[in-house]
Amino acid sequence: MTDSCWQLPWSELEIPAYRLAQSGLWSLKKFENIFQQGYFQDWQGSGPIYALLQNGQSWMSTARDELDSQAPHVAAAQGKVVVMGAGMGVILYNILVKPEVTHVTLVERDAQVVKVLKQITNFNEWIGIEKLTITIVDAFDFQPAAPVDFLYVDIWANPGARGALTDMQKIQQKVQAKTVGWWTQEAFFLAWLEQKGYGEFPTLEQYKEWADETKLPLIEQNSPEYIACIPQVARSYCYKVIRQAWGQQEPAFLG
Repeated sequence: MTDSCWQLPWSELEIPAYRLAQSGLWSLKKFENIFQQGYFQDWQGSGPIYALLQNGQSWMSTARDELDSQAPHVAAAQGKVVVMGAGMGVILYNILVKPEVTHVTLVERDAQVVKVLKQITNFNEWIGIEKLTITIVDAFDFQPAAPVDFLYVDIWANPGARGALTDMQKIQQKVQAKTVGWWTQEAFFLAWLEQKGYGEFPTLEQYKEWADETKLPLIEQNSPEYIACIPQVARSYCYKVIRQAWGQQEPAFLG
């Protein structure tokens, strides 16, 4: 793979060592020479990826755009963290190692996913694993026992799921985290910018305006570096796929 022409303002994510496995409806498979593109980065290349599948449908992979899209959420994690959606464990692997993270609660509704995660990785040997608590419960039913500093949600099979922001608002009503983020939230910000008639180069003030409208304490509200990455997201293949999936309908919260 070739490097991008510029670097992310956050550390790139590390990938756990994987081994192929199957448990129930879930399986981890490796695919060779897969064409990939960046998310925050103007990047493309080919190489192998791992993918977590349920009945043949991919729920997560180590493709470059998926790793890019989660980098700012790992950077935002500190204190007591709640992660919703185990996936392939990439987020957990990168958050647990951070010294500023004191505890992580993994919320996963399917115990089989956790079982697979333990089969495909050296889960119990991860750095910081002693900080982890696993709770098998639906994300919408989770009630934290103590205040939460950061909440990250990735519970959808496809990027840009139309109800994701509404889901986040419902979840945050119970969790009341100090800071929150969710997978591919930038797609919703871009749709909002378009609806508002703002230009193709958003400002930090516009991002704060959107955060206020969502009533969510979103990540990176004081980061011009994050905002500088948004125009590339609008040009990314991932965003094109999201808009195609939306069709003529905007996400539910945009009416």
